[in-house]
Amino acid sequence: MRHLLRGACMALFFMASAFGQQTLPNAWRAAGLQDDLVLRSARFALLEKARQSRVAFTLLAIKHARQQEAQGMHHSMNLMVQTEGKRRLVIAVVWTKPNGSMELTRWHWV
Repeated sequence: MRHLLRGACMALFFMASAFGQQTLPNAWRAAGLQDDLVLRSARFALLEKARQSRVAFTLLAIKHARQQEAQGMHHSMNLMVQTEGKRRLVIAVVWTKPNGSMELTRWHWV
């Protein structure tokens, strides 16, 4: 059974390598740092975290962004923020639902 499973995994790996990541359903792919939805997602993440924690955040830069289409769009972003006089890096994930509403699903200080 392990041999069959290993063979199936290798076949998927070679298929993904041959055709590129775009052929894999729900695959994460790079997103433009100036993309409108990335910018809106970053601003939403800071506003939502500020609402939850009652601490102000200023977006200094979007360092990295990627996106995944799955029941809407997920954006994972590395954000340089300023809060309480300190510059910090955070990974934030925002889910834009099919109806257009947004939800902050992850906030992790790096």
